[in-house]
Amino acid sequence: MKTAVLDAGRWTLGWAACSRELSPLHFILLNLVLGVGHFVSILSAGAYLPMLPYVAGSIGEGLAYAVWGQSNYFIAMGAAFLLARPLMARLGARDAAISAYVLFAFASLLVLLSTRYYPIFTFARTLQGLAAGLSLSPSLALLLDQYKKSHQKVAVSLWSLAVFAPFSIGPALGGFFAYKLGDWRWLFVVSFAASLCVAVFLWALTERPEAQKMSEVPPLAGPWRSFLLFGGAAIALQEFFDVGLISDMTSNEYGLWWIGSLFVLFATLFCIHNRHATHPILKTAIFRYPNFRLGFVILCLAFIGLQSSIVQYLIRLQTVEGFTAWHAGLLFLPLFAFSKPLNLWAQHLLHRGYDPRLLATVAFVGLAASFWWMSLYARPATWETLLWPQFLEGAALGLLFISLNHIALSNVPDAEQLHGIDVLNAFRNMAAGLAITISDITWDHYLARHRNYLNGPDAALSQNYFDAVLQSGDMPAAAIRHEMHAQASLQSGLLNLNAMFHFLGMYFLALAAMVWLVRSRHILHKDKKLEQIVESLGEEP
Repeated sequence: MKTAVLDAGRWTLGWAACSRELSPLHFILLNLVLGVGHFVSILSAGAYLPMLPYVAGSIGEGLAYAVWGQSNYFIAMGAAFLLARPLMARLGARDAAISAYVLFAFASLLVLLSTRYYPIFTFARTLQGLAAGLSLSPSLALLLDQYKKSHQKVAVSLWSLAVFAPFSIGPALGGFFAYKLGDWRWLFVVSFAASLCVAVFLWALTERPEAQKMSEVPPLAGPWRSFLLFGGAAIALQEFFDVGLISDMTSNEYGLWWIGSLFVLFATLFCIHNRHATHPILKTAIFRYPNFRLGFVILCLAFIGLQSSIVQYLIRLQTVEGFTAWHAGLLFLPLFAFSKPLNLWAQHLLHRGYDPRLLATVAFVGLAASFWWMSLYARPATWETLLWPQFLEGAALGLLFISLNHIALSNVPDAEQLHGIDVLNAFRNMAAGLAITISDITWDHYLARHRNYLNGPDAALSQNYFDAVLQSGDMPAAAIRHEMHAQASLQSGLLNLNAMFHFLGMYFLALAAMVWLVRSRHILHKDKKLEQIVESLGEEP
């Protein structure tokens, strides 16, 4: 008993050595609270994906409509990265973080109350994504502010534990709520309660710093106007593809033209306003660095391919292969096995001067190999056999983000790197939102092609279907036609699933070659704290 007390005392004293001004108990509680807030805000992205078929049933709309909430979440989250730092400069990290978590709690509650009102439901998910994007940078800044400078590396290490949660833990958690607990809305009950508690504890544990002189604080009106124009353009672009998903891009031309015109209008107004703004939210001068330009493009393309694979796999595992949301979510847990260890190993190599292009190439080839492996399955496949490619994909993810961030930031000066990270995070998350609907549109297009092939005038193929159906017993002609249509739909979905992974394998091989167009340079940080912050924020979802 005495030994346990001594161990607890040493543990508490260890935390006390890290704290700048809080008592050990309050300091430990602050770390826990910010950790919970970080997990909740980023898990809402990944946990929602396996729930989509269940959400569609609850809101009384088709699956394509349920997807809108997820794609809008990513778009709003990405756009919020550009506003988070100006908001933090104006309000301070403490007030900005508390405001973001209160907004997240309100949006989660609105999701729960609006399942019967689809437009409000989609707006609530968009608002939730905005709050998630606004919470990340202020929360990390608040955490670092409570650590002594000599121990801030501990804070960054703890913060980075949640980096791969949306890809691995998120789907499993979403499947647990949707299938095991039987109601997907439990995710938003937990999100509401947890984020509200985080806001309350942050208010109680931290004190507002002394107010700066108003002349030293940048005005927020300019960034807000820029953000509204930028957000309007981003949402309009996303809605263009959302409507295109419902109409298969072949009908509702009137609506598509109007939405496309709104995008052009908002984008033009943003470019004009941002160029003349005293405090622009998007400093286009950062694109003058060649490695940043090309790294930016490669990162966005990589995220489009990655997000497309995740969302389609989670949906089609349920709607095509017949897995439950729980088993579909569990299939992504192996991503966590190697992602974080290899991420730490990649950091070690890059700090020693290894070429980030080599690590990025290994990551892209690993992703290509895992997707190629997935394309070779005879489907429907057993759940256990589908696990193995996921380990390889997780290992590749561990190398991917940090190497691409090093490539993009390799010739960006220290003074501009935090803004560079905000730009990369903003556009790669918006690329993920676009990827969801674009991949759905592509899926529907090629599904129709496969179905037409299976229902085509091939006498031998048709005879095989007839034989399979007739073996089940005497059936009327109408029932046989219905059964043949169901069989063709199932087989076309299985063919489409393998074709998708075959394409993604070639896609990531092309990105592996594209990496070598970047010049060979390395980031040289004089400020080690900046290096840690850049690496941590650069791997946010």
